Amino acid sequence: MAKKIQKVKTKPKKAQKKDQRKTISRVKKRPPAKSFLKVKHLASALEGVAKTKIRVIGIGGGGSSIVGEIARSIGKVDFVCANTDVQAQKNLPKNTRAFIFGQEITRGLGCGMDPVLGETAAKAEKDRIKKLMEGQDICILIASLGGGAGSGAISVFAEAAKEAKCLTLCLLTMPFSFEGQKRKEIADAALAKIIPLVNVYSVIPNENIFRIIDQKTPLRSAFSAINKRLAETLGGFIDTLALPGLINIDFADFKTLLDGRGKLAYLNSVLMQGEPKAQLALKEVLNNPLYDYGITGADRMVFNVTGDKAMKMQEVADISKKISSFNTKARIIFGVSFQSEYKDKLRIALFAVGCKGKEGTGEVKVLEKKQKQKKKSVEKKPTIKKQKKKIEEKKIAPAPPKKDPRSQSGKVRRNALDLRKAQDRELKDLEKQDEQLDIPSFLRNARYQEDAS
Repeated sequence: MAKKIQKVKTKPKKAQKKDQRKTISRVKKRPPAKSFLKVKHLASALEGVAKTKIRVIGIGGGGSSIVGEIARSIGKVDFVCANTDVQAQKNLPKNTRAFIFGQEITRGLGCGMDPVLGETAAKAEKDRIKKLMEGQDICILIASLGGGAGSGAISVFAEAAKEAKCLTLCLLTMPFSFEGQKRKEIADAALAKIIPLVNVYSVIPNENIFRIIDQKTPLRSAFSAINKRLAETLGGFIDTLALPGLINIDFADFKTLLDGRGKLAYLNSVLMQGEPKAQLALKEVLNNPLYDYGITGADRMVFNVTGDKAMKMQEVADISKKISSFNTKARIIFGVSFQSEYKDKLRIALFAVGCKGKEGTGEVKVLEKKQKQKKKSVEKKPTIKKQKKKIEEKKIAPAPPKKDPRSQSGKVRRNALDLRKAQDRELKDLEKQDEQLDIPSFLRNARYQEDAS
C-alpha cells in the first residue's frame, strides 16, 4: 500500500509577513556591538574633548604692533592688544581685540618711557586684567622692553596670569644699542622682574635684526622681518597643538614642557621645500639668527615634523637623533603629522626649555644671584662635621668660672663688710712687713687709717 503523504500546514502569507516584521524589529532594537563605533558616536566623542584655549596678548605699543602683524597670518587663537594709548589702538586687524587700561591715570595717552607709570596704570585695573586670563590654558605675553607701558605693565599681566593658574609663555624683544643706555637699563630691570613670574620666557635682541636684513632694507620692512619670524614660530606652536597627527602632541605634553618658573626657552619653526629638505630644515631650526643662544643645556624639548604622505621614516629618525644629541638626558616629546598642502615640503617646529643663556637674556644674572645666595647660606650654616667638632671641644674644655650674681659686666661689686675684711687683710700684711722696719707699727696704722678716710 502506498504511504499517505502528510501535508505540512503552512501559515497564511499575512501571518508570515507579521513574523518577518517582528524579527526585523527585534534586530533593530539590539544594541550595536561594543567593539565597533559608528561614525556619529566617534564625532560626538571628539566634540567632548576639550580644545586648548590660547590667548596671545601684546602689551604696550611695541607688543601690540607685533601681535597686530602676527594676527594677520595666524588664526585659531584669540589675539588681544593691551595699551594705555587709545590712539595707537585704532589700526588693529579685525581679529584682534583692543584692551585699554589705566585711562584715569594716563588720560588715554602713552606712558612716555616711564615704567613706574605703566605699572601703576596696570595695577589700578588688575581685576580686569585677571579676567582676561581666566579660562585660558596658555597665555602668550609679547612686549618690547625699554618703554613705559610694556616694561612697566608686563609684570602685572604676568602676575595676573599666575593667579589665574594658566601657563604663561613670554616673548620679549630688547632695545637697539642706538636707542641709548637709559632704555637698556629700563629693559634689564623689567626683564629681571618678569622672570620669576612666568613659566618660560624667550628673549630676542632687536640688534640681531641685522643678521637677517640687508643694509638697504627700509626701517618699516626691517621691523616687519622680526614680526614675520615670530609669526612663523607661533604658527608652528599653535598648529602642533591644534592639528591631529600620526604621533599626536596635545596640551598635556605642552603642560610638561612649560611646567616650572623662570625657564629660558628657544622657539623656532622652519618650512623647507626640495631635496634634501629634512637636512636643510634641521639646520635652520637649530640656528635661529634672532637668538643669542641655542638649545644647548635644554632639559625639556618638544618638536613636531609635518610633511606629506611621502615623508620617509629615515628623515624623522635623523631629525630626532640630531635634536636629542644636544642633551641625551633631556625629556623629549616628538610628534609626526601629515598635511595634504605640504606636498614636497617639510616643516619642523621646535620648542626647548631650560636653555643656557648668555649676557642679555637675564639667565646669567639670575644664576649669579642664586649662586651668591647659596654661598651665603653655606657660610651661615656650618657642616655636620664642624658642628660635631664644636660639641666635642665644649665637652673637653673646662667650664668657665661662674660670675658673681651681684656683678655687672664681669666686675664684682663689694659692700661695706667686704671692704672692711679687705682692709683687715691689708693691715695684717703691713704688720708683718713692719717687723723688719724701724718705724713703729702703730704709726703706720695711723697713717693708713688717715689715707683710707
